[in-house]
Amino acid sequence: MFFAAAIMMMGQIQSADVLKQQGFEVIEQIRKEYYLPKTKLYCEDIDAKGKQNHPAFNWGVGVMLSALNSAAKLDDKFKPWLKEYAEATRVYWNDKGPVPGYDVLPAPKPVDRYYDDNAWMVMSLVETYEVLGDSKYLDWAEQALTYVLSGWDNKLGGGIYWRESDKASKNTCSNAPSAAACLAVAKYRRKPDLVKRARDIMAWTDQNLRDPSDGLYWDAINLDRKIGKMKWTYNTGLPIRVWTILGQNAKINSEHLEQTIESAMKKWFDPETGAAKDEGKFAHLLFEGLETAWPRNRDAEQKIFAALNFLHQNVRNADGRYGSRWDRQTQSNEKNFMLINQASVARAYLKAALAFGGNPE
Repeated sequence: MFFAAAIMMMGQIQSADVLKQQGFEVIEQIRKEYYLPKTKLYCEDIDAKGKQNHPAFNWGVGVMLSALNSAAKLDDKFKPWLKEYAEATRVYWNDKGPVPGYDVLPAPKPVDRYYDDNAWMVMSLVETYEVLGDSKYLDWAEQALTYVLSGWDNKLGGGIYWRESDKASKNTCSNAPSAAACLAVAKYRRKPDLVKRARDIMAWTDQNLRDPSDGLYWDAINLDRKIGKMKWTYNTGLPIRVWTILGQNAKINSEHLEQTIESAMKKWFDPETGAAKDEGKFAHLLFEGLETAWPRNRDAEQKIFAALNFLHQNVRNADGRYGSRWDRQTQSNEKNFMLINQASVARAYLKAALAFGGNPE
């Protein structure tokens, strides 16, 4: 029994090491193809010939920063790239009121801020603090969290809007990440009220946007209480993460969480190919939710390994680039390759290597 367990663990470590190297390859290719040396930012996309576009939208910034965080946790050689980018992204910060926050682009223009974009930045900056140890990143995260929480009001009984300039809906993608952002800051700033805020945000999200039939989460609810019932992987991945973390310190409804985990694995992992059936910019966050909950469900580990193997073997094209979907081949006539799609792949490889390879987070 012990020998078999040891062999299994060795296989996990070897697989995690392969994922680490694959993740490093993607990070290095992003640096080669997307890096903008004058601004030290990364571009939004490139065409098939490698021509660069404008600086990335803020959503992609948060994902790229998270990918660099994971790379730097695994190898110190990536710390200079991480520090450089964390500093450079400050040009996205928009001081204009009513509450300052990260804007969608770094150019002077009318305010266009998203609450979910800022939540991603909060989580990534807290992680940058963990890697580099400079408290200013934690300060920046807390400032962005203040903006995020300003998106809450009492319409629909609570909830955080998606977009500041168009307060038409309250989305799972702006609420569950905001709860996770509260917990990320609370871990270091010792503010119990943030833990309560996370719990309150998720309670509202569960009441309004969780499908009780399978435990998965719908997309959004508008102010007329019409629900957009599309289900994306990340809209379930973040609740899994938040409820798992909350459950480490307090009793929660474990059956509620187990239903969500089981339904997510059934819906989004192809039983024949092992592929994750969604776009990568969403799917990598489901993986992180399942990794946070591991070893609550051991099947999740094998499913993630299988999905990432499919990703590398089938989605990666001859040039080392990845398309948007993680369950089909990248087309040979693909015209554009977005930063967020490459960064999501890198983050997925590296985060899985950290989660399953015995590396301390």
